[in-house]
Amino acid sequence: MSPSNFFGRAWDRARGKSEVEVICKNVFDDLADKNTKLLDVNSLHIATLMVYNSINKQLVGPHKDPPCLKVVTDKMEEYRGKKGIPYEEFQELILRWVEKDLRLVLANKAAVAILGAPLLAVSAKNAGRKVPRIRDAVEKVPTPLLAAVVSVGLMLLQNGRAGRR
Repeated sequence: MSPSNFFGRAWDRARGKSEVEVICKNVFDDLADKNTKLLDVNSLHIATLMVYNSINKQLVGPHKDPPCLKVVTDKMEEYRGKKGIPYEEFQELILRWVEKDLRLVLANKAAVAILGAPLLAVSAKNAGRKVPRIRDAVEKVPTPLLAAVVSVGLMLLQNGRAGRR
């Protein structure tokens, strides 16, 4: 795996894009015709609402509003001539609509990690000082380094809770 691919995937995961992709797949599988593997054009609005409902349950931050009915209806009109919507197009459409919300997800995760990490780091260091066998090691670890490690841990924990329905 190339470094650019690795960092691209890590960036998408931090923003919540991978969670949205999993949500899209689950909703598409629930609503798509099992034989044709296409989503009925008339089901697009329901599918969009289901995706946004799952996003609001799983991703950190303020409530994300789905696109207005007019936007969805206009998109449905574009698909009228086709037999249905394939998964790739459905996912692209949802990711386009949710793009601005993904920026907020990353900002909220970072804010939680940055604001909570120093408090947790100081608390952990104080608790470590009370344990006789590790007191000397705890004193040698700089608090800013511990805060950085805790903030990374908080970011990973926030990512870990997504993906559950």
